[in-house]
Amino acid sequence: MNNLTRINRCCNLPSKWLNITCRSVQLLTRLRYVDNCENASKTTKYDRPYCIKLYKNKKVAKCGDVILIAHRGKTFKALLVSNRLPSKALPRYDTNNIVLLNDKLEPVGTRIKGPIPAALFRKEKKFSKVLAIASKFL
Repeated sequence: MNNLTRINRCCNLPSKWLNITCRSVQLLTRLRYVDNCENASKTTKYDRPYCIKLYKNKKVAKCGDVILIAHRGKTFKALLVSNRLPSKALPRYDTNNIVLLNDKLEPVGTRIKGPIPAALFRKEKKFSKVLAIASKFL
């Protein structure tokens, strides 16, 4: 019996809901850094940041949302750049990727390694510095 079957039996969820909840970013979801901040270099396979709060009053965070993450006992703000949840407007990624932000919502790192969806251009005023340091767009 695999883990998805155990979750399904435990929570009594229909199987079509199970795939959506496993792919979306919600509380305690493990994430991956795509910028070159200090925390990204210290991250290992078993010590990855996880989501502890969604700033919008929703159960699921989508691409372009600011979330609060915890890593090594400290909390940080982060921008969700890409996620595994499929949608019509955005491509589906293999991992849930974040860019670390400071209190003024500016990126901490100086370079972004992975591709950024072009849909973030709609929120250009808010995250213009994140778009400026990105090199690849989808």
